[in-house]
Amino acid sequence: MRRALAFPLVVIALCVLQAAAAHAQACVADQHGGLVCGEGTAAMRVIAGTTSPSNSYAFAWRTAQGLPSGSDTPNDVENVLIRVTDGVVLATLGGTYWETGEMRANRYELIAAWSPDSQAVIEVANSRWDSDSFAYYRIDGATATKLDLRALVEPVMTARLPPRNRQGISFRVHEDLPVTLDARGRVRFTAMLYVPNGETATTTKCRSTSGREAASCPRRSCRCSG
Repeated sequence: MRRALAFPLVVIALCVLQAAAAHAQACVADQHGGLVCGEGTAAMRVIAGTTSPSNSYAFAWRTAQGLPSGSDTPNDVENVLIRVTDGVVLATLGGTYWETGEMRANRYELIAAWSPDSQAVIEVANSRWDSDSFAYYRIDGATATKLDLRALVEPVMTARLPPRNRQGISFRVHEDLPVTLDARGRVRFTAMLYVPNGETATTTKCRSTSGREAASCPRRSCRCSG
């Protein structure tokens, strides 16, 4: 009986994916030279500097009300990973960065570090003091699987602080130093912990996306084992 039920569920899932792809729209250039995908409340704007090496994927932003017009500031922003060729959304990201071509989010940064084959990407979404999202995404067809790197790295870094400094800390990936993802899935980055008394504890960590233990180095950057 279980085998008989499995096939209809697979058929339904395939139909849903095909319908979503059919309603997606390719991205076209707007008056500011950026790319906009879809129309009306479904419109999304590709974020400059986040396109994959193959030009097939990128980060974009959207709101439930659609893209704002003129110099209006958007509300309830959501960042997404999309396929540029047809505008299909592969995953919802953790950041809320936006740029309209005329304005951009103040004190926010969004970094996309792509693998050479464009099949994986690291998202770093920074606000003023924190990395609101630090995650790895692996693309598979019309979906992307997420691994939360912050949830893996921050506890290891926090454990190295004196107990008195472990409350109220802020975790931030350094945007001024390169974040890289190589062909073997190894991530290279520099992260910092801001402690409550105003001091900055700088620690460099890296973790393999395979989920093995993080390696630490005394230098500014390090490389994980595969």
